[in-house]
Order: sequence, then structure tokens, then C-alpha cells
Amino acid sequence: MVGTRVANDILELIGNTPLLRLNKVTKGVQATVLAKCEFMNPSGSIKDRIALRMIEQAEKEGKLRPRSSIIVDSSSGNTGTALAFVGSVRGYKVKIFLPEEWGTKGYRLDERTKIMNCFGAEVVVAKTPPELMSVLEEAGGAAGGVVELGGRKMCYDLERGDPKVWWARQLSNPDNVAAHRETTGKEIVEQTDGKVDALVTSIGTGGTLLGVVEALREVNPKVEVVGVEPESTPLTEWARGGELDKFAEKLGLPRVKSIVNEILERGILDEVIRVGDVDARNMANRLCREEGLFVGMSSGANVFASMKIAKRLGRGKTVVTVLVDRRDRYLGEFPEEHYVT
Repeated sequence: MVGTRVANDILELIGNTPLLRLNKVTKGVQATVLAKCEFMNPSGSIKDRIALRMIEQAEKEGKLRPRSSIIVDSSSGNTGTALAFVGSVRGYKVKIFLPEEWGTKGYRLDERTKIMNCFGAEVVVAKTPPELMSVLEEAGGAAGGVVELGGRKMCYDLERGDPKVWWARQLSNPDNVAAHRETTGKEIVEQTDGKVDALVTSIGTGGTLLGVVEALREVNPKVEVVGVEPESTPLTEWARGGELDKFAEKLGLPRVKSIVNEILERGILDEVIRVGDVDARNMANRLCREEGLFVGMSSGANVFASMKIAKRLGRGKTVVTVLVDRRDRYLGEFPEEHYVT
């Protein structure tokens, strides 16, 4: 007999992911590096947690009704997939807006679109407003939270025009944070007995980072918090400079404080490490080939940054990071010659 518990449905398998000690990629590093295996969630990413929490809370508040409501959001990947997955199980129609700009910068949306379509979601490419596109072209690209503005505007208009539409608002929804405070963070506390010296994780929408930090600091107020961002597209710079608010207002979106803005205002971050694509990709490949972990670029970036912190902290210290998603949705993004051989 393999186990003593039978899940009633697939949604019960979200969360309770293992915390894994990294051994080979950390050779020569004296601190312990532990990785939370979020790629083991049913749809393949940490975003399953927030999709379930946001949908359940909307149901409690009467904002969602199975077989009649439509869930919408703007997403550049994992949240869209998670909403499609959870929405399908709960009996909702789901419409996800993918940013046009990602397609023009060499990112392949085929894998993500197909995965969401498999769960029954409608996927729409959201046109990037010309005034935003010109700035993005000058900057050479931008983080998902920026390029998703066009899709957010479409979600906003749909929700205002149709009472059946519910916009998940992942960038500002407090249940994004609550999901990680009450599940991811608590799990890490239990798995480590609260003995965590540093948390190193991608900033993204900010939900994972803020939620886990709030749980960790209840037992250890001195835990060091390190945010990880792509070197070329740092969202915190856009948030700190107010560009996100400026463009949102130009598009007619209401001013709403994002989770990233809250993180910056509260001074949650002790440090931000920006990781280049090559370093993130190489570490992701090493994790696959040396540790057997089939994970994507963000996970590679997180581990790369964690190694820096672990080397600085030294013997007897524990660094926790997050392996955010599976690699299968990124296989077509980079030419084969870019991979480590």
C-alpha cells in the first residue's frame, strides 16, 4: 500500500511540496541550500497555489458562480496556466490574455498556449499599446508585469461590461500573498523548524516573496530576504520609478497598489540580485543534468543567486530558494546552441 490518503480531486494535490537539499551544484559551498520543489504542483508551477486561493476566495465572496462566471487575467505564462487548470476543475470558462510584446521579442508562446488550451481556456494575444511599445523597444524589453498592461486593460473593460466576468488581478490581489503566507511559507517553517537564515526567490508579482517572508519572520524576524530579477528586465525599477502607474493611467486603468510596490514601500528586501539569461539558463541546465531537476529559467536564476548568498553566509547557515516551475513550457524559447553541452 503506497499511502493512506486518497485525494478527492486533483486540487487537493496542490501544495505540500518537498524541500530538497541541493548537493552537486553546491559542491564547495559550506552553507546548506534547500530548494522548494514547486514544479511538482499539478499544472507544473507555484502559481497553482494562488489560482486556487484567489478562485476559492472569489467564490466565498459571491464573485464567482460555477458554470456561469468567466475568469479572466493577463499573464505571460504560469498564472494563466494555473487559472486555466483550476478553473477547468471548478467548472469555469477561462480567458487569458498573453502579451503581444513577448512574441515580438523572440519568446515562443506556443507551448504555453497549447497547455492552456488543453485545460479548455481561451487564449487571446493582447496587443501592446503603441505608446508602451515604443518605451519597451527603447529599453530592449520589460518584465511581465509591464508587458501585461495591454491585457490588463482588456480584463478591466470586460469586467466592467459583463457581470459574469471576474478579473483575477494577480499583480494586486491580496489572496496572492495570503496563499503563500498560509501554505508555502508555513510549509517551509515546518520543514526547517524555522531555521532559515536567508530566503532567495524571484520577485515576479511579489506574492511568493511577500507571503513567505511574512510566515518566516513570525518565527525569525532576522531572516535575510533576497529578491531575484532578470538582469535585462527588472520590474522593481519600473515600480520604484512609477512608470507602471503612469502607463496604467494612460491606458485608463485605475490606480491600484501592486504587491511589488508594497514590498518596496515596506522595505522587505535586504538585497536584489539581477541574473543574466546565460547564467540562469546554464544553472537550469546544471539542475537538470546534475540534480535531475527538470526546471525552467526562473529556477536557474534563483539557484544561481542562492549560491552567491550561500558562499557569503558560510558554514552552519541555511538558504532556502524556490524551484518555481517545470521546464516543458520553455523548451522552444532558446536555440539549441545556447544550451550548455
